Amino acid sequence: MRLSGQLAVVALLGAAGLGGWYAYQSSGEPATQQQGAPGGQRGGRGGPSAPATVEVDTVKTGRIVETRESVGTIRAFESITVTAKVAGVIDKIGFEEGQQVKAGDVLVQLDAAERQADIDQAIAEASRAVALKNEIAIKLERAQALNRTGAGTSAQVEDLTAQMKSLEGAMASAQAQRKAAEARLEDLTIRAPFNGRVGTRTVSLGAYIAPGTRITSLDDLSKVRLDFAVPENLLGRLQPGQTVNAISAAYKNRIFKGKVSTIDPRVEQTTRTARLTAEFENPDEALKPGMFLSVALEVSTKDDAVVVPEEAIVSEGLRHIVYPVKDNKVERRVITIGQRQGGKVEVVEGLKAGETIVVLGVQRVRPGAEVIARPLGSSTREPQNTPAANRQQPSRSTLNAPNAIGTAQAAEAK
Repeated sequence: MRLSGQLAVVALLGAAGLGGWYAYQSSGEPATQQQGAPGGQRGGRGGPSAPATVEVDTVKTGRIVETRESVGTIRAFESITVTAKVAGVIDKIGFEEGQQVKAGDVLVQLDAAERQADIDQAIAEASRAVALKNEIAIKLERAQALNRTGAGTSAQVEDLTAQMKSLEGAMASAQAQRKAAEARLEDLTIRAPFNGRVGTRTVSLGAYIAPGTRITSLDDLSKVRLDFAVPENLLGRLQPGQTVNAISAAYKNRIFKGKVSTIDPRVEQTTRTARLTAEFENPDEALKPGMFLSVALEVSTKDDAVVVPEEAIVSEGLRHIVYPVKDNKVERRVITIGQRQGGKVEVVEGLKAGETIVVLGVQRVRPGAEVIARPLGSSTREPQNTPAANRQQPSRSTLNAPNAIGTAQAAEAK
């Protein structure tokens, strides 16, 4: 085909395509106009959008409890290892393993025959000294009577007087020996120094034990102590009597409440932490020495803190944004948050109690726009067959909001 013929074909094809495009444009304009709202004012391209419907709530005040978390270990309120003070053979064991005992109860009795013999000997020596003293006292009286009449001598009186003093010393020595023997006898009886529960025993009846031999343990579990540590930057805010809440893996649904009793005056140089001791009532002895507990120390409490739902806050980098509503118009406001927990967030700066803010629908509003405000929770539940694509997605505040330092408990004021 000649060049001129090829050019003619190309020109015809171009003209046909251009005509088809114009025909398509002419046929599409009426359809676009018909799909809009009457008069073409709503729903068409470039037309004004309807106000967004949002759920709002009033900013309230509530109780905020700032807490710091840690871990700790339980120890008994009073605890000892029962040992023998002197050597001896076990003659009697007066407890059962795991038994609750009272102060003064006999736990172990060692063979006391030898100590009892020492006591009997001391008693006999004292009795002999008393008898001799009485005899010498009679002789002294006679010698003194004869000396007054001139029939006796003063030397005899002085000799009997010296014998009396010697016997008085012998009596005192015998009494001291008796007390020492009784004390040694008491060492053979091992008693409970306080109320508590004994542990397992490591000795048997008839066994010979040396001084310091472990017999059993004794723990007062009516109260327990919990040792834990917190960062040193909290020292200025710590004081005895602060509340401590603790949980154990052994009792998942139970919270143990105690009070700080001691703040160690020294700071651990390696970890830079302060050591605290809290006391817990333990009437059912659920807490055992050596147990590991998760601890939440209540550092401070605010009864009139400004609190808002977490859903109302939008995070933009390090800033936190809320959208107050006034006269059905939305305002954008930067706030400073404090503690958060349980779906509530403390607002330190930027909001006051009584203001109205957007809670649900924050992703659909912009500053200065009009909204249709409804009370929080007034929207009807979505049908079960609503397509997943049309269901409301979680707000950005729920997904992106960073956790505040520490934890807190917030409760709206009624």
